[in-house]
Amino acid sequence: MQLNECINFMLTNVQNAVFLCFKKQLQQYNVTPIQYALLKCLWDEDEQAPSQLAQRLYLDSSTVTGIMSRLEEKALIVREYSKTDRRRIIVCLTDAGRALQKPIEALIEETNRLVTQGLSAQEQRQLREQLLHIADQANHLAAQ
Repeated sequence: MQLNECINFMLTNVQNAVFLCFKKQLQQYNVTPIQYALLKCLWDEDEQAPSQLAQRLYLDSSTVTGIMSRLEEKALIVREYSKTDRRRIIVCLTDAGRALQKPIEALIEETNRLVTQGLSAQEQRQLREQLLHIADQANHLAAQ
């Protein structure tokens, strides 16, 4: 098998290219793609525990802690103690973090459109389904 026929190599190349595209687009907001992902989780449901964010993003807790630290330095999120359980930390958006939602979501939607330009709606749907299938298969094999 040629290297460029290996699914891992192909997916890595695609992921790197798409990541760089999104990274460039998000620079104007001083947010990285992974920081956007964490903000998106909070835009969908504010006030989450770090463990919830880690689970939703398929990341380990230490990685999420680093992302939260950088977002906190940018004053986009805060970590607070839960009002009902002082032992529990909750991650909350700041006003500045909330203010980025509309412009960044519009940018992400437009970048998604541009990256998939030339694919019909059906082809885009099929691509998503195929990628999910590959992820499920790989997860199944890795768990064996």
